[in-house]
Amino acid sequence: MNKTLRSYLLLIALIASTAWVIYPAVDVASTSLPGSVLRKEYSFIQYDQNKIHIDGRKEKWNNLFRKFENLAFNGTGKISIVHIGGSHVQGGFLTDRLRANFNEMVYGAEGERGFVFPYNLAKSNSPKSIQCDWTGNWEGCRNSVSSDDCLWGMSGVSATCYDSTATVTLAASGYSGVPYSYGTIKIYNQRSSNVQIDADTNVTLLKVTEDPVTGFTEFVFTPYVNKFQFTFRKTDPEPSYFTFQGAYLGEEKSGLSYHAIGVNGASTRSYLRCGLFDNQLETLHPDLAIFGIGVNDANVAEGSFDVVQYEERYDSLIQKFLVVNPNTCILFVTNNDTYYHRSYPNRNAIKVQQSMYRLARKYDGAVYDLFEIMGGLGSIRNWQNAQLAAADKIHLSKRGYELQADMMSTAFREAFGNYLDKKQNP
Repeated sequence: MNKTLRSYLLLIALIASTAWVIYPAVDVASTSLPGSVLRKEYSFIQYDQNKIHIDGRKEKWNNLFRKFENLAFNGTGKISIVHIGGSHVQGGFLTDRLRANFNEMVYGAEGERGFVFPYNLAKSNSPKSIQCDWTGNWEGCRNSVSSDDCLWGMSGVSATCYDSTATVTLAASGYSGVPYSYGTIKIYNQRSSNVQIDADTNVTLLKVTEDPVTGFTEFVFTPYVNKFQFTFRKTDPEPSYFTFQGAYLGEEKSGLSYHAIGVNGASTRSYLRCGLFDNQLETLHPDLAIFGIGVNDANVAEGSFDVVQYEERYDSLIQKFLVVNPNTCILFVTNNDTYYHRSYPNRNAIKVQQSMYRLARKYDGAVYDLFEIMGGLGSIRNWQNAQLAAADKIHLSKRGYELQADMMSTAFREAFGNYLDKKQNP
């Protein structure tokens, strides 16, 4: 048996062994991520629905899986995943676990840390995996706040400082707490003409690029670091401002990068307010876009949810991704079950679910039907009783988000395994 075939069979066996039964997520700092030791735990979860439903033509998905295959067996190539949503994404419990699970999917898959926004700089909650220290007085601005009006980038949130000088120090770590190292940083920003950005004095600059159209300043440096500080300062006495829109922490190596973009309270409309979204998204060049926007759109009284408008806004948002990369695979994650005003199950989740299936067919995309997997309408009470959901009947608990991440990862592994199986047995 040749080495390549043996690798295929081993990976397929791994995927098959992890396909259906999930351990509840636990706080693990020293143990391995889920995958090898799995079991069914909760009777109300519809484990048989834990699938990625791919609709329409599968050419795009086969292209994506070929990239995973090349990374798995040749150790080459880059894969970019962009996960966009609201507070479920901003909080980090779901996305940090998903990033770790994707990186564990194949040996040596971990790539650049990629895009980050330190939400605490904008006076909001930030994932523990993103660390930020700063000097100066900063004001936050969010695309989900109707009274806020800013020139946002793809992050949908920004922090502005009017001081004459200030510093920002950035670091990021993996799920286990191991810090990422990087030799390139793109600082997405808007600033007045009399503001200069200075790089960390602990590195030697190899290249500096200014891209005012996209809205970033890039520093390439040596040695690699796991913490980078930049300073901005006024160059004259005139009034000035500096608006920070996020950063890309990069390094030149093959692997998978998972970028999380989330804003508390964000809806489909929110991201369409971001004037630099298109330009900055191009720097990520997504191969896979995971869309989890819908909870805030649907958080209205029954009968007030405009399905047509919801799908039109999704159309506009999806087009931004397809312009950047026409081969982007689109994966929709349906709303988790929620209660409206904590009083009764929100039936608008069913309309979101139906919309996402229609959009998936339209764009040869896929659906991860979280609503159905949870148990359908009213099921969040079961999750709450099992300490998997928060008291507001909208958000999950840390344990619940991590369980969702483990189930989604398992479903993706199965889809990848089906691709490999069909390739070996056409």
